[in-house]
Amino acid sequence: MENGRKVVLVEDDSLMSGILSRHLISEGLAVILISEGDKAFERIQAEQPNIVLLDIVLPGVNGFDILQKLKQDTSTKSIPVLILSNLGSQEDIEKGMSLGADAYLVKADNMVEEITKKVQGILNRSTSHS
Repeated sequence: MENGRKVVLVEDDSLMSGILSRHLISEGLAVILISEGDKAFERIQAEQPNIVLLDIVLPGVNGFDILQKLKQDTSTKSIPVLILSNLGSQEDIEKGMSLGADAYLVKADNMVEEITKKVQGILNRSTSHS
């Protein structure tokens, strides 16, 4: 069922990344896990995934800084980014969206199935015009 689509999951919570990556793999996606913020940008640049799932609170560099860097770099600016965070304030959501995120989901408000559905929706949207 492999469709060649690649997801980079930037998440330092191993329980969350384990559950989510298993679910995404079961949907036929290849998943690359990155647990440290300071390694995320270089790996994303090297991997050129179809989508990035990005936590905000990370060791090293925070997700907002990574997002900003991704959107400023010509090789990564067109990669869709889905923010997945425990930070759910309106201010955080607006900041994420203004930095160029395609969507912002609060972990506590979304089941793994809902997150996967959102990922598939963004991927389907981006493949239809790529």
